[in-house]
Amino acid sequence: MKGVRLGMLTTTIRLKVSSVRGVQDPEGRGGYRIEFVEVRAKPPVVIPTPSEMPKEVSSMVVQISKGIQHAIPGGRKKQYELQKLAFLFTAEELEAFALKPYPNQIYELTISTGSLAFQQV
Repeated sequence: MKGVRLGMLTTTIRLKVSSVRGVQDPEGRGGYRIEFVEVRAKPPVVIPTPSEMPKEVSSMVVQISKGIQHAIPGGRKKQYELQKLAFLFTAEELEAFALKPYPNQIYELTISTGSLAFQQV
């Protein structure tokens, strides 16, 4: 959360454009589907070991567990993506919204009482 202004809550989220695809609405008009994801840091994995276990064995269990995590596909990634938002716009609506998105582009989305504001980073 960024902060509070004049009794209104305002929050900012960092978003990445995950895809931009051409689509047609039910009336046959061309448009775009824009999908955004939030990139978050992966929380650290905590491996509990019984307290009655000797420190040497406990340390070895932790090292083996870390090795297994690195062997699993995606285990080394330090971030993950959470699908956050999708828009369907006609070309005119996209132009009026003043977005020119392309994949992997980063935006900051500011949400404030009833409004969304995008700022390219």
